[in-house]
Amino acid sequence: MSAGAREFDPSWLPRSALLLVDMNRSHLDHSIGHLLVEEKEAARIIERAAQVRDAFSAGGRPVIFVRTHHRQDARSGEIVDNKNPFWMAQHSRAIPGLGKQRKSLAVEGAPVTQIVAALAPRPGDFTVFKHRYSPFDNTDLELLLRNLHIETLVIAGVNTNNCVLCSCFEAFNRDYRVVVLEDVCASMNGPEYHAAAIKLIAAALGWVVHSDEVIACLLERAPA
Repeated sequence: MSAGAREFDPSWLPRSALLLVDMNRSHLDHSIGHLLVEEKEAARIIERAAQVRDAFSAGGRPVIFVRTHHRQDARSGEIVDNKNPFWMAQHSRAIPGLGKQRKSLAVEGAPVTQIVAALAPRPGDFTVFKHRYSPFDNTDLELLLRNLHIETLVIAGVNTNNCVLCSCFEAFNRDYRVVVLEDVCASMNGPEYHAAAIKLIAAALGWVVHSDEVIACLLERAPA
């Protein structure tokens, strides 16, 4: 268990939401994905995420899915949102740890943008669509959190070293309490990138805990 886990306080949970970042088929479904987490890691975090989601739902706490997709011009076929210079550069060179080039497959409505079936959003869950690493950039996530009276974000997902890490920075900068579920995160770049991001989060951004601790606290507080 990470060092930050000792400081986790269950009293934070009544004003918390679960933020599941990019638990989509592109990263986790080896039958269709491209920017994939290693298969055993993918299966592990899907299983753990399902347990955490169930605990949040049982405790009456919000579950928010963050999904990435890019819009496409129907006339020209051009992908409108995928213009970041570094992303474009990755189309011509191997992605570190992944060993293959990026492809622009995550267009609006494409199957790879769907949440994996085991975590398919349920009635009452929320979904926010993003076009960059940050779930706050040009989205309505902050408005949603304010309307839900959220003070603590419990964050998990893919990739630990980009979208999850950016989510933590952005939440920290907005004065949300950040709690990261280390065992419900992974990286397509490999375990060393995951570990480096977790180390940074624990040092500078929030509490790093194991999902079992959060699940146990939520189930203790769940209505009978």
